Amino acid sequence: MVKYGRTHYGKQRFRCQDCKRQFVEAPSRQPINQATRELVEKLLKERLALAAISRVTRVSQRWLQMYVNQKYYALQHEVTVTPKKSVS
Repeated sequence: MVKYGRTHYGKQRFRCQDCKRQFVEAPSRQPINQATRELVEKLLKERLALAAISRVTRVSQRWLQMYVNQKYYALQHEVTVTPKKSVS
């Protein structure tokens, strides 16, 4: 492992010389846990604004928008059109 500069947060970055992977020894940003994701889904069903959901759950608006986009694209988009009845 060798020092490999700093992150934009100012933390020391390291790099493995074998696999070239970069990492921070003690990251301060953690992944969003499952309980928070479930709360986000409940709040989305209540049709709250994304800014409000972001404030309540303390997740970034950027992460929230990416999460919503992933959920949207995972849905099946199938439209069925029924023919209009003719009036005589």
